[in-house]
Amino acid sequence: MTEVEGATLSDIPKMKRIATLDFQRGFAIWMMVFLHSVQQLYDIGWATNVNTLLQENVLVIVSVLLIALFSGFAGYFLLISAIVNSLAMTKRAARDFSPEKIMLKQVITGLGLLVAGAITEGLFYYGYLGNSIRGSITQGISAFRVTSFWDQFGRAFFTMETLQAIGWCMIINGIIHYFLMRKKGYQKQKRNTIIYTVLAFIIIASSYFVWTGVDNYLINTKGFSAWPSEFVANDYPSITTYILTVLTGDLEPLFPFLAVSFIGSIIGLVLAKPKVPRKFPRYLGYSTLLFFVLGGIVLAVGEVTKDPLIQFDFTWFRPNLSYFLILIGIWIGLIALLLRLVEFRGKGEEFATSRAGRYFRLWGIIALTVFSLQIFSMLPKWLFSFLVPENLLLHKILPKGSEGYVILLTLMIVFVYDLMIRLWSKVNFKFSFEWFILKASSKGSGYPVSQRLNTKRIIDETEWINFVTKEEAKTKIRKKSEN
Repeated sequence: MTEVEGATLSDIPKMKRIATLDFQRGFAIWMMVFLHSVQQLYDIGWATNVNTLLQENVLVIVSVLLIALFSGFAGYFLLISAIVNSLAMTKRAARDFSPEKIMLKQVITGLGLLVAGAITEGLFYYGYLGNSIRGSITQGISAFRVTSFWDQFGRAFFTMETLQAIGWCMIINGIIHYFLMRKKGYQKQKRNTIIYTVLAFIIIASSYFVWTGVDNYLINTKGFSAWPSEFVANDYPSITTYILTVLTGDLEPLFPFLAVSFIGSIIGLVLAKPKVPRKFPRYLGYSTLLFFVLGGIVLAVGEVTKDPLIQFDFTWFRPNLSYFLILIGIWIGLIALLLRLVEFRGKGEEFATSRAGRYFRLWGIIALTVFSLQIFSMLPKWLFSFLVPENLLLHKILPKGSEGYVILLTLMIVFVYDLMIRLWSKVNFKFSFEWFILKASSKGSGYPVSQRLNTKRIIDETEWINFVTKEEAKTKIRKKSEN
């Protein structure tokens, strides 16, 4: 049997995990693969004309609106990550782990994500290799040398994609959590929650003013033609530009996405309590309503002032403030709903071991690597190009009327990703980004290497947390029916 730290795997206590969080991480990355494939295959520009869209049948209208909505769900993955990290840090502190080591592990992991993000954006699908492969199809093999490597790789340092956002948030949250956990700070849940709440609303409330200040400074003072834009930033490479990219650039800058991380930290703190309040899903529901109301107020102000920074608008780029607030409400609502239906009904194991639960949990194990390997989608596009009339070249965008082909090819792409994940799981995802980061954080912090990439243990040998037993849930339902 495999040995870990001098003990057999059977001697190691089962991991305790929350099924709905593992499920949502996998579901979020699955949706990313699906939506990015649609985005890369299909020209949805026609749907930006509302009058044109409304002339379509209900199914097409709903599908376009759902695609537009889910296109802004990158922050959902950030929220789930923040919950899990906060929960883990708080649990470790309560078990008398060194706060310094806990912080160091978070910082090293965050730095690892920044490196992974740079490699992903600089080399892979949207970087040097991806552009070279696509260019070679239309311009010949010499296209590999048409664009300077450093021009392509350099853009990776002037964008705030999901990996960069999570990396920076892990570093910042790790430092904040360190100060909160010192001197048995994990016992001061109310204080910690208030601090994170205040920080979250400071970030949200100041985002508009930070955006306006930076945008005006770069456009009016420095002569930038537009901001935020990774391509404009790449033309003005400097430490200042990089810092401002992290704070306000495309696509998920710290203003306002650091607030998402702080909200996730609050949820993680509560879930780390020895006894989680039974009404917690209801409180999260109230939070959803609060953000919907705030989003509605900002939207109304935006419509009156016609300010593009706060008007509602579906976008792949830095989200307008009203859209951002509504998205936070949706994300919190999804988390509340699943917690309410599963862990607060004693159904953690039942949900985790269901067919859908196992499927998406497997995807969630290497969500970071799946996000990074979008260039892998070129393989199934090439393999299944015969499905599309005139053969789908890797650079080709299909027009309106090709929806059936787009969905078919997208599902084939997802299938090949799933096959890759299943095969890779046989060797516990060795050499994945997660594997390298876990190794580095273990050496840097002194912790044993985490077993969270051991597929058998995490899929089949995990103890699933419930916050209410099945008997308690049934009793509560019975009392409600009697009343």
